[in-house]
Amino acid sequence: MAAADTQPLKTRLPGRVFEPGADAYDRATRPRNTSARQRPAAVVVAETPDDVAGCLQAAGVAGLRVVVQATGHGAGADIGDEALLLDTSRLNAVDVDPDRRVVRAQADATFGAVNDAAYRHGLLAPGGTAPDVAVAGYTVHGGVGWLTRPHGLASAALTAVDVVDGTGRRLHADGEQHTDVLWAYRGGGGVGIATELEMRLFPADDLHAGYVLWGVEHAAAVIPAWGTALSALDPAVTSAIGLLHAPDAPSVPQALRGKPVVHLSAATVAGEAAMRSLRAILSTLPTPAIDTLGPCDAGRLSMIHLDPPTPVPALGEGRWLTGEAGTRALEILTAAGDDSPLGEVELRHVAVAHSPVPGAETSCPGQVLLHATGAAPDAPTRMRVASALRAVLSAAGPVDTGRSAAAFRDGQPSAPDALAPDIRARVDSVRRAIDPYGIITPSRSLR
Repeated sequence: MAAADTQPLKTRLPGRVFEPGADAYDRATRPRNTSARQRPAAVVVAETPDDVAGCLQAAGVAGLRVVVQATGHGAGADIGDEALLLDTSRLNAVDVDPDRRVVRAQADATFGAVNDAAYRHGLLAPGGTAPDVAVAGYTVHGGVGWLTRPHGLASAALTAVDVVDGTGRRLHADGEQHTDVLWAYRGGGGVGIATELEMRLFPADDLHAGYVLWGVEHAAAVIPAWGTALSALDPAVTSAIGLLHAPDAPSVPQALRGKPVVHLSAATVAGEAAMRSLRAILSTLPTPAIDTLGPCDAGRLSMIHLDPPTPVPALGEGRWLTGEAGTRALEILTAAGDDSPLGEVELRHVAVAHSPVPGAETSCPGQVLLHATGAAPDAPTRMRVASALRAVLSAAGPVDTGRSAAAFRDGQPSAPDALAPDIRARVDSVRRAIDPYGIITPSRSLR
């Protein structure tokens, strides 16, 4: 796309179109996951839903495809100069209705911002472990977080969504109109471009959460104990255990900073009584280096997963496993070896009853979620990380459900087995109806 070709865009969207070399272009093309190369023809910075509509209409006239991005957690495929990058990070308003227990959040509000607002009313949204993940990108891939066991996936809490279709038309989808669009947004990757979502909130006035760390020498004692006790955990407790290269941060004891550790994190909105089931397990284990489990608030909850604070060129895998994964936890988490290049290998216990809410994916495809990831800034390191990921997947093979977790395939452009074939076909049908000319290109394909 030559510089002269951007003039129609600039005419339609004055002050919103930025070409290579502009500060706004540089900021937009530095996603949270920096593994993808992003050099679009131009960046369009949207501040309103009308800007989104205008971008799609202009792109259709120019014969360009559009890739939407805000935080860039889900960045997967490279973006070349045959595309526009639509930066929606300024669509971030949050409006909590405590009486109805719902939040209306623009698509790229982060769950950190949503839960800061909701918690003032004793409520929480079913957000993930990282506070800087955007509402839309998280929810359209199911949404696995600290409220999963008591309240299910975030996709099942979605009640309405405002969307711009591939022709620039705005529409509202809820339980009465455009129900197929709402169905696709509930875990199917979405169709069109979402500008605002409405989601149910849940009581959280007795929030208990935290993390526990041990030196890696205690892995053989700690990990199997967690894995074999999953059925004994209170159903209101969501927990995870993993091997983590501890960050160099005040949240980690000095002796463990930058070293591999066993990291257990957990949360419940059912108070200290629900957490006792986990405490019973901990009482049989070696004394940890730090134990922060206790009364919590939304701000502290967002920190217990010890996610990296800066952008990372991550390559990762996410798989849904059966409930038997707990008995193989140690083998899975240590499969990459002592010199593993992986920054984290984790198992999340998310066993929950099947959801009656209609949607592409509103129930967990497995009882345990495996996530393994590593920084891959160059080709040789990427090969090492890929080899380590294969070792982890091989160890998990006997308890694999056959389904990938799309949102956890860090730095990868597709997740072909994230949805069952019939569900994927239905999502594709809705997508073709909403975007008949194929202008909108997702950053990660579910094909």
